[in-house]
Amino acid sequence: MKSRNPEWENYLQFKLSKNKFLSFLGFRFTHYEPGFTVGELDFEEIHEQQNGYLHGGVSSAILDMTCGFAAYTIVEQGQQVYTVESKVTYYNRGMGKKYFAEGRVDKAGKRFHFCEGVIYYLENEKKIIVAKCTTTMAVV
Repeated sequence: MKSRNPEWENYLQFKLSKNKFLSFLGFRFTHYEPGFTVGELDFEEIHEQQNGYLHGGVSSAILDMTCGFAAYTIVEQGQQVYTVESKVTYYNRGMGKKYFAEGRVDKAGKRFHFCEGVIYYLENEKKIIVAKCTTTMAVV
């Protein structure tokens, strides 16, 4: 996938620096390229729901951000990205100590980008999917 912005990395870094929720959650992006992002979360007590597993709201937020910032990698300089629709499907309980998330633009348009995301952990080197999402990102 190709970015519409030759300065997409600088623009993405600027947008990441403006997102305070990332640092609150402790989520960090580890890789990005046009149309694709990857990040990690070290599981802490603040991320737990009442039974000690990864809270679904944390999963949902991370999926939203990985997809949203994947969309930012391919927009024009100065354009904004907003979530207009998101569907999250939970596959397994979040029982890991470290989580990985990926977001990708599946289809880029002028006004909307359609994205997919996944959050998972590793257990004995096997990928255990916690949740997947499909999102629609408005580009304005």
